[in-house]
Amino acid sequence: MARLNLQDERGFNQIFASVGSTPLRAIRRNDWFVDMAEKVGARRILELGCGSGDAAAHMAAKTGLEVVAVDISDKFLAHARKTYSLPNLSFEKLDLLADDLGRFGRFDLVFGNGILHHLVLRLDDVLRALHSLSNAGGGLAFIEPNFLNPYCAFIFGTRVGRRFAKLEPDEMAFTPGQLRRALPLAGWRDVTVTTKDFLLPGLPKAAARPILAIEPALEATAATRWLAQSHFVSARA
Repeated sequence: MARLNLQDERGFNQIFASVGSTPLRAIRRNDWFVDMAEKVGARRILELGCGSGDAAAHMAAKTGLEVVAVDISDKFLAHARKTYSLPNLSFEKLDLLADDLGRFGRFDLVFGNGILHHLVLRLDDVLRALHSLSNAGGGLAFIEPNFLNPYCAFIFGTRVGRRFAKLEPDEMAFTPGQLRRALPLAGWRDVTVTTKDFLLPGLPKAAARPILAIEPALEATAATRWLAQSHFVSARA
């Protein structure tokens, strides 16, 4: 799959190039985050692991709300600041495992795309910290890789796959049950984990069309739904 020539300082995390199916995939994921913000009546929003800044900019432009987007990578933050300039959007450096999460105040929605699976060894602590900085009734929304998906099982579950995908040593995809158990233990309620999305990034547009045509049927039945790429996770504080 084609990628941008952009990766973090350690060489692990890379950004997909905006070609083929990738823009459509990103837009509909970002629209889901916007829907989650509207669902909880958010006024202040925090994105964890903002990367290139696309999702945060989409959220800020679509909602007009204050969006604070954080990342640990100076390279990603520099790219995001150069690419997006909106009065209601700020990009800040933050190490989720070392810095004070509360220094930016409290939020009505905390969201992120493919972030929690980088934090599996401290997941309980991170989820509790996110709960503590959320306003009463605030929301959580994350999209995370599904370990049961064959491609995810390969890249996360085999040595060859992990080297191919340049994964961090502690990075690991989730089963839906892991997420359904972890969130309530950290104080979150109304937890929903929906496994969906069969549209891989980087596919030719011609290949994307048939996938989109059959995707609703694949997501509608338990016999095939579990094979989807991602868990769409939401909860309330």
